[in-house]
Amino acid sequence: MVSRPEDRWEESPLPWMDLDVTVGPDGRFVDPIDRELACSFGRRWCLATGALPLGFDGPTLCLAVFEPPSPETRRLWAHFDPAPSLYRTSRAGWEAALARCFPDAEDGPQLPRRRRFGEWAVALGYVTPSEVDRYLAQQPKTGGRIGDILRAAGRLHGGQVADIVARQWDLGRVDLLGRSMPSDPELDAVWKTFPARFWRWHRVAPVLVDRHRLVVAMEDPEDRFALLSLRRQVRRTIIPVVAGPRDLDWVMDQRFGPADLASSRDRLEAQSPHLSARRVLTRPQAFVGLALGLALAASSAIFGIWPWIAATAAMTLLYGTLVGFRAWMVILATDREVVATVTPEEVAALSETPLPRYTVLIPVRDEAAVLPTLKQALERLDWPKDRLDVQLLIEADDEATRAAALATGFPSYVEVVTIPPADPRTKPKACNFGLERARGEFVTIFDAEDVPDPDQLKKAYLVFQRSGPDLACVQAKLTYFNRRQNLLTRWFTAEYAAWFDLYLPALYALDLPIPLGGTSNHFRRNVLEQIGAWDAYNVTEDADLGIRLYRSGYRTTIVNSYTQEEANSEFVNWVRQRSRWVKGYLQTWLVHMRTPRATLAELGWKRFLGMQAALLGTVLPLVFNPFFWALTTLWFLAPGSAIGRLFPPGIYYVGMLNLLAGNFLFAYLQAIGAARLEQWDLVEHSLTAPLYWGLMSLAAWKAVLQLIRHPSLWEKTQHGLSPEWTPEPLTGPLPPDPAALQPLPRMPG
Repeated sequence: MVSRPEDRWEESPLPWMDLDVTVGPDGRFVDPIDRELACSFGRRWCLATGALPLGFDGPTLCLAVFEPPSPETRRLWAHFDPAPSLYRTSRAGWEAALARCFPDAEDGPQLPRRRRFGEWAVALGYVTPSEVDRYLAQQPKTGGRIGDILRAAGRLHGGQVADIVARQWDLGRVDLLGRSMPSDPELDAVWKTFPARFWRWHRVAPVLVDRHRLVVAMEDPEDRFALLSLRRQVRRTIIPVVAGPRDLDWVMDQRFGPADLASSRDRLEAQSPHLSARRVLTRPQAFVGLALGLALAASSAIFGIWPWIAATAAMTLLYGTLVGFRAWMVILATDREVVATVTPEEVAALSETPLPRYTVLIPVRDEAAVLPTLKQALERLDWPKDRLDVQLLIEADDEATRAAALATGFPSYVEVVTIPPADPRTKPKACNFGLERARGEFVTIFDAEDVPDPDQLKKAYLVFQRSGPDLACVQAKLTYFNRRQNLLTRWFTAEYAAWFDLYLPALYALDLPIPLGGTSNHFRRNVLEQIGAWDAYNVTEDADLGIRLYRSGYRTTIVNSYTQEEANSEFVNWVRQRSRWVKGYLQTWLVHMRTPRATLAELGWKRFLGMQAALLGTVLPLVFNPFFWALTTLWFLAPGSAIGRLFPPGIYYVGMLNLLAGNFLFAYLQAIGAARLEQWDLVEHSLTAPLYWGLMSLAAWKAVLQLIRHPSLWEKTQHGLSPEWTPEPLTGPLPPDPAALQPLPRMPG
């Protein structure tokens, strides 16, 4: 095997393979093509993909190709796990090898033409000829199979598709739903031959086995890679039968459900125990905190008020530094467009034929009221529906939401997934459970009340395509559709505008760690699995995941797409949500500061300080504010008291600057964020923003106390409180034309 350049593949790094028959050292002829393997795939498959099987290198299939594979061909290989290894060859050598593998292809007996899927669907009375013709006319646009298209459109259900496929391939049809699998040691040994990912990815399940045969239930009997892999491993004749998707889901749940649940809870802790928030404070952290408290008490006994003056000075200077950092962020974010921008023209020009499968995870709990809106939002998504893998993740004891989900009539690409009851009852645990079942190359999270832009998946996909493999996450922006409901929703919407349109884009521009939002973040699935997915015990799993991505060498960007949510309009409900966020930020900071040297080594000084600003810079001002407000009030009420001694002249002026500049900056951030979205009615309410700051401090102190007693308690936010369920169009600024767009900055190295 010698690597040499080819004129037509000058930039290709693929190794070269000659397919000519040679004479080995023992005088025998050696054919580099595995003829038996090629015949297993069939001549039609080889011609369709332009590939000939060379054999296996461990679990990896090796293929010889004479030209770069097209996107359509790569889609045919998308279900190979692991992905095949490619070797270049000449076209003449490839055609000669194909003729050796199939010498009688042209002159041998021809098989009768097999009835097509659409013909069987009409013959069985499932659809009409006109319906088949209509959907066949749509097929060239998406490149999907007619059965998948009809099912995604709601014209066929999974059982009907299985009936047709069984007739089409003259195979047996099996019903597995509700049946217990037999307890058979040999069958159990077959299951253990491959990991759960193989069985789920290929949609195949062993159902019967004896010494010579293995019967497997399959959704797609054309999956020759799965059949060939099974034959090589179990060394038996493989007899495929056809089963519907719900039947296979039932079998997989029976087989892997307990393991999935355990993994959803403990995956990160098992993989990286030092990054899990299952235990909030480590012993060294507790010792440092106790030592600082004792040192302050002891020094106060010795030096009087001076240690308290030093502590006040340190808090004041830290506060001022955080205010200055936020001010710099505002200047940076308003100076230029710093998000990854995808234009409508780019979306319209995107061909749907090569688009991969996309998994959408939607964890829901006590959300029956918003499911009709969720259904409409999913139907509006501009992505081939036959390549959507939507999982509605519902806890087993949430019977009301499950009943509502079944009654809502979601499309066939939406699977209602029941999560067995187990602590912790958190959103990240539900997402991890869904990830175990995910079949998409990309994964995104939506909340039940979300209304994302219809083209959001395509925009995220285009950003991934034009970026390097170090880009692991694309975060869409969030806003609220019920901003006019009351004063609280106006404050909340303006705050989100400042966060997602000013602060996060500025962090991206500076290449600093981005604490993700809890929804509308899009990931490469393989990266999620590599870093341990979400922390089931962290109540802001999104912020934690954003930091861990950067610690692992990946990065995040922001895309110019919006998801509209329902702003909290009820005060107590808002406090529960905000205190959970603050508690989670504190959890995340404590986790990543367990080993500060390791965190510093992985992030570098710049990103390490950026993490401090993103996490502590969000929480500490809220915690410090009541303390400073109380001191300021006492200072004015009793100017000659000891309170004044806590603020020597230098510290006094810094504190006064914090009071004035901090409140101004907070109001200015909200005003500018609302103005960038052209939500002018919110700008005037930024003048009352300091009142909102007081509410946030109340929630922050609730979070501090709850962090001590119930660190992993997930206080559910109630949705469906707004009468406004019609999303408003966003009219925020976009660059005038594609030529004005700046290329995405790449990370060095």
